[in-house]
Amino acid sequence: MSFWTAEDKVPIAQTKVSIPAEHGLQYSPGQKCEFHIPAGIGFFQPKESYLNLSVKLSSAGLTPTRLQLDAESGLQILIKEVRIFSKGSGRILLEEYQNYNVLTALKYDYETNDTLRAKRSLVEGATTYSEKTRSTTGAPKASQNNLLENPYYKPLPKQTDVYDTAWSDDNDFLEVKGLIPLHTGIFQNSKVFPIAMTEGLIVEIIYEDARRVFRTLDQTNAYRHLASNPVFHSSNGSNTAPDSIVSASQIPEFYVRRDNCQGWDSDISSFPFVVGEEIGFMEKEGTDNPDTTAGNKHITEISYVAGTSNLIKVKLNGSYSPTRTLDQDFFLYSKSIENSATYSPTYTITNAEFVVQKVTMPQGYTSKLASMMKGGGAMNYDFVSATNYKISQLSTERVANLRLPLTQSRAKAILCIPTDASASATKDLLMAKETYEVDYDLDADITSRTEYVNHSQRTGITGCADFLTSYQLFYDGKLNPNRKVFCNKISNKSSVDAQPLIELEKALVMSGIKPFSMMKFRENFCIGRALSLQNGVYDARGKDFALQLEYQEGTAPDIDKLWQCWCVHLRRIVISGSSISLQV
Repeated sequence: MSFWTAEDKVPIAQTKVSIPAEHGLQYSPGQKCEFHIPAGIGFFQPKESYLNLSVKLSSAGLTPTRLQLDAESGLQILIKEVRIFSKGSGRILLEEYQNYNVLTALKYDYETNDTLRAKRSLVEGATTYSEKTRSTTGAPKASQNNLLENPYYKPLPKQTDVYDTAWSDDNDFLEVKGLIPLHTGIFQNSKVFPIAMTEGLIVEIIYEDARRVFRTLDQTNAYRHLASNPVFHSSNGSNTAPDSIVSASQIPEFYVRRDNCQGWDSDISSFPFVVGEEIGFMEKEGTDNPDTTAGNKHITEISYVAGTSNLIKVKLNGSYSPTRTLDQDFFLYSKSIENSATYSPTYTITNAEFVVQKVTMPQGYTSKLASMMKGGGAMNYDFVSATNYKISQLSTERVANLRLPLTQSRAKAILCIPTDASASATKDLLMAKETYEVDYDLDADITSRTEYVNHSQRTGITGCADFLTSYQLFYDGKLNPNRKVFCNKISNKSSVDAQPLIELEKALVMSGIKPFSMMKFRENFCIGRALSLQNGVYDARGKDFALQLEYQEGTAPDIDKLWQCWCVHLRRIVISGSSISLQV
C-alpha cells in the first residue's frame, strides 16, 4: 500500500473447513496419506491452513526406556515427502518436496528463539529445555532433556513412597495432538490461493520410516551429554561416609547423587529412568563398568529417602557386580536398547485431517474475476518453492566436485546439507554409539576437551561437517566466492569460522528462513550460497553449477554422505481459460 494512492479494500469473511484424509484416519510409518481440497472452497489463505493429527508412540513391548520424537522438529519429523497437485487439467504437479523433514529441520534449527520454541512445543509436538531437569555438571542446554513437561509420556509421580509400577505402552505413552503448518511454497504464501481456478488441490504426504523419528532423553543416553545423566552416589546413602562398590562386590540397590536436579523437589519426578528399564554405569571418561553376574539388571523400585540423605534410591531385580570400583565418577545410563537384539519402536497416526482457512470473497469481486478470465485474461500466482537435488559422496573422497543440474529461471539461493548416508537400524540410531560425533562437552575439572563426546541421534536429517577443509561453488564460468571458504575450525570442532556462517546467513534470508539463532551451526551443518540479494532472482538455466569440496585435514572423513542440495526459487502458476501451466 502507498500513502499517496487510494486502493480498493475488499471485505472478506474467513471460516475454517476441515477435510479428512482420503484413505482412512489411521496411518503407520511409510504409508501415504492424501487430502483432496475441493474447488468449492473458492479461495483460501494458505499460511493459515495446517495439518491436524494425533500421534501415539509405542515401544512394541520391548524393554522400556523413555522415547520421544525429534526435540526440535516435533511432529514435522514424521513427514518424509510432500507433493501438491492441481485436480484439474490432468493433475499437474505444482510442488514436490523430497526429504521434506530435512529442510524443515534446517529451518527449525536456525529460525528459532524462545518464543518460537515455546509455540512449537505447544502445537507441533516439539520439546523445550527444562530448568527443572537441567544439568548442574556443565552439560549445555538441550531441548531433549525435558522430562516433567514432555507431551509423549506421563512423568513419574511426585511421591516419596516406593514406586514399583512397571512401564507399559498403553498406560504411559500419551496421545499427542498437533497442528502442523506445511512448510511448502504454496502453504507458506501469504497471498490468497484461488483454488477454484485449479479445480481443487491434492496434497499427498508420505510418512517417515520409524527409524528416523525417535529420540531418547539426553539424561539416559551414554553417548550424548553424559554429564547430564544421574550420578552414582553410594550403596549406603550416607552423605558423610558414602560407600563405593569395590570390584566384584554385589549390590541389590544404590543411591543417586543430587547432581543434575535429582530429587530437587524432594521426590522422584526428576528421575529419568522407569521401572523395568535395564541400567549400566559409565565412567566420565566414557568407559563402561559392566556387570559380571549372569543376567541383565532392571529397575524394580524407585523411591526418595528423606531425612539425613535426601537421595533417590534405586532397587534392582538382582545384584549388580561391577568389574571395577564403582564410585562417584560414574554416571547411570540405560542399556535397554543396547542389550536388545533389535529395537524397533513404532508410531500410529490417527484422526488426520487438513484444516483450510476459507476466504469468502464478495460476489462483485468473483464476478469481475470470472469476466476477466472469460475475456482472455490470465492469472499468475507466484510463490517461493524449493527443489532437492541429491548427490552421494563416499568418505574416501578427499576432493569432490558435485554437479548441480539447476534449471530454475528465478533462483534465489542454494542450501547444501551433507547428511549421513548410513543405513543404520533403529537400535543403532537410538543408542548413538557409532553415529556422527557432533561436538564435545567440556568438564570444568578436566583439561581434556574429549571427556564427553556427543553423538548425533538425527542421522540422515541434519548436516555433518565431517572434517571439511574448504569449499567453493563454480557457476557462470567463475568461482563463487572467488576465494575458498574455509570450514576447518568448524569441522574440527575446535572453534568457529566466520565466512561460512556469513554465506549461510545470506542464503537463509534469501530462502525465506530468518536466522534468529546460529547455535546449531555445527550440529546441523549447511553450505549456503545466496544467488541474489533483496528481492532479486538469478537465472540458473544453462549454467554449469558445481560444488567443489576439499577434505585436507589430518583426520580423514568418517561417514558416507548424501548431499541434499536445495535450490530455493520462485515458481509461477499460470491459469488461462481452462488450462493450467507451471513456470519454474
